[in-house]
Amino acid sequence: MSSLDGVMRGPDGTSRSIASQADARVFSILRSRADVVLVGAGTLRDEDYHPSRLPIAVVSGSLDLPMSLRLFRLRTDETPRTIVLTSEEAAVGAAPELEAIADLVPCGVAEVDLALAIEALVTRGLGRIHCEGGPRLLGDLAHAGLLDELLLSITPSLQGGGPGEHIMSVQGGLDPSLRLRTTQVLEEDGTVFIRASREHGEA
Repeated sequence: MSSLDGVMRGPDGTSRSIASQADARVFSILRSRADVVLVGAGTLRDEDYHPSRLPIAVVSGSLDLPMSLRLFRLRTDETPRTIVLTSEEAAVGAAPELEAIADLVPCGVAEVDLALAIEALVTRGLGRIHCEGGPRLLGDLAHAGLLDELLLSITPSLQGGGPGEHIMSVQGGLDPSLRLRTTQVLEEDGTVFIRASREHGEA
């Protein structure tokens, strides 16, 4: 999700403050068609995710995942265990509290290898992966050739910069750039929804 001037978070530091009702409905539909939600640890902390009926997979190289987060604090016996995609080195020093409520999955030795992370989810039967960011994770997926489709909603607001970030962040940019093919454009109450897929032959 993004504002008209390309910002993904509003004045409160979350995406909720720039979301529209139409965007919320589409968000719910997208989740209903996924097997798992993939999110970066920074976005998980910033947005303070609620527990979900879907498994939530968190990419975290540092395991900086406070137990005070709602995802952990409000979980019940019916809540799927959180999947933490991390490195072997980080997993060795994981806090017992985290290991008790989440499945730690090492994907790489010193840092998270996203190709191994995706493979680990698919092996668990979670092949329909819905990534909700943040900017660094989305950029790393694109850089690694692991981004198949981008679903972007643009809400009719201007934020003027502020605390917001753009939806993707890649150190030094993508070189070469990744070209996507727009396959669908919808609009409701001023919110524009764009679906774009990686072109055939792109790495």
